[in-house]
Amino acid sequence: MEKDKNINENIKLFDNLAKFYDYPLLQYWLKQFHKPVLNYIDYSRKSKILDISCGTGELLNSIRKRDKNGKLELYGIDLTANMLKVARKKLSKEVILKRGDVHKLKFPENCFDYVISTEAFHHYYNQDKALQEMKRVAKIGGNVIIVDVNFFSRFVHKLFQRLETGCVKLNDMNEMKELFKKAGLKVINQKRNFLFSVVTYGQKL
Repeated sequence: MEKDKNINENIKLFDNLAKFYDYPLLQYWLKQFHKPVLNYIDYSRKSKILDISCGTGELLNSIRKRDKNGKLELYGIDLTANMLKVARKKLSKEVILKRGDVHKLKFPENCFDYVISTEAFHHYYNQDKALQEMKRVAKIGGNVIIVDVNFFSRFVHKLFQRLETGCVKLNDMNEMKELFKKAGLKVINQKRNFLFSVVTYGQKL
């Protein structure tokens, strides 16, 4: 099945990448995707945050460092055991890490104030289902935030999809907005984050 092939490709790719994922050059790229999330979170309020495809936990670690008053409950899931091993070494025990798939999140409905995916959405084999799951576990009034790769050009998108292992689809801004609307999310804002990415902020009504 295409779904199983995609999952296996991504597990193999990112399990192998785990030992290199914290190298400075790669982290410089990934941290550009983290910036809009870090600036959007309200650190003055108690909140539960879920980072989907959390990798080696760098975004969760950055959030934790900004949480000066200890108001945030942090959760991360990832498909790959090796990524989570690296993340576990750098994060405090208060941060809950689980192995899991965005398409079938093992959390109850209306659970999180922020549900986040950065530089990963293009790897999800069923993007409609993934976004529905992200919405399901978000609280009423909660935030769904996706920061993903965007290269301006459909030609470049198609080329990228062919060349990157495990990549399913890169969405342009309109396509991403339509995915949010189809999932029943109110699109609060959408903007280019830096030259090669777009952030879409949605809210569960």
